[in-house]
Amino acid sequence: MPKRKLSTYNDGVVRIYRAEEKKTDFNAKKNVSVLDDLKFVVRLDYEEASRREEDLDFAEKSGFSLTLKIKTRAVPGVDNKCKAVIDGYLYDVRYIDKNRTEMWLYMEGVRRLATQRRQD
Repeated sequence: MPKRKLSTYNDGVVRIYRAEEKKTDFNAKKNVSVLDDLKFVVRLDYEEASRREEDLDFAEKSGFSLTLKIKTRAVPGVDNKCKAVIDGYLYDVRYIDKNRTEMWLYMEGVRRLATQRRQD
């Protein structure tokens, strides 16, 4: 049986988080502005994937702007309610396409985070 070649993800590191339910004084949902507003899920190496015309059309039809598409190994606990941080920039994970070993995250840029806490 031939050995399967493992993919390498050399473009950088993405940290996946979940937004914690923080409310303002008048019970409105608080926007994420620093890493302390997020709960760490997992750290993954990634490879940037090309944003094909079909991807851009899909994003537009789904009501979001595709800022970045990345490929990484598939892990449990990551879904489209997660947030991603790459080099201090916050992204919403809007859609995930996955198979047994890999997943592609379709992300929409949100904002640069105000301050950095220690990296998880």
